[in-house]
Amino acid sequence: MTKSSISIVEIKYDPEPRWYILYVRSRSEKRVMERMQKLNFTVFLPLIKTMRQWSDRKKQVQVPLFTGYLFIKVDPTQFTSVRLIEGVVNFVQQEKKYAMIAEDKILSIKQFIETGLHIEASSENFAAGEKVKINFGPLQNCEGELIDIKNEKQFIVRLGMINQVLIVNVPASYLEKIN
Repeated sequence: MTKSSISIVEIKYDPEPRWYILYVRSRSEKRVMERMQKLNFTVFLPLIKTMRQWSDRKKQVQVPLFTGYLFIKVDPTQFTSVRLIEGVVNFVQQEKKYAMIAEDKILSIKQFIETGLHIEASSENFAAGEKVKINFGPLQNCEGELIDIKNEKQFIVRLGMINQVLIVNVPASYLEKIN
């Protein structure tokens, strides 16, 4: 008689909801957000005000900061339910894992938007620069990367998982170097 060995593999499940990045159909971000809110999901769609011009008028409108993306706070058991919502393309993946975004990054984005300062998203790849921390004003304690564009000092918070970068003009006197 031979002994068979049985190994038990313990799968750890973390039921705590985390922020994930969703890719949604372009120009449907607001509708997808509304559908998710009706289903009681915690969703964040960063919107910025911008001036749009038509042939007969100009109007200030709110547009998504990151076109085609929104953020949702869910636990893994809800992934299928989220994917079934009309307008959702899929979760953003990095190395075959769903891309998560830290709570502090979500708070930084909200803080940037609430300042009312001019913000834009860019998918350009910037040269690596000095890491800085804002030490004054409404963005105090935000950390990012300093770059030089068009002779203006600009503060950047990099969100590498979706290849987007937040850019905001900040006086150099508000910045301090960090290691």
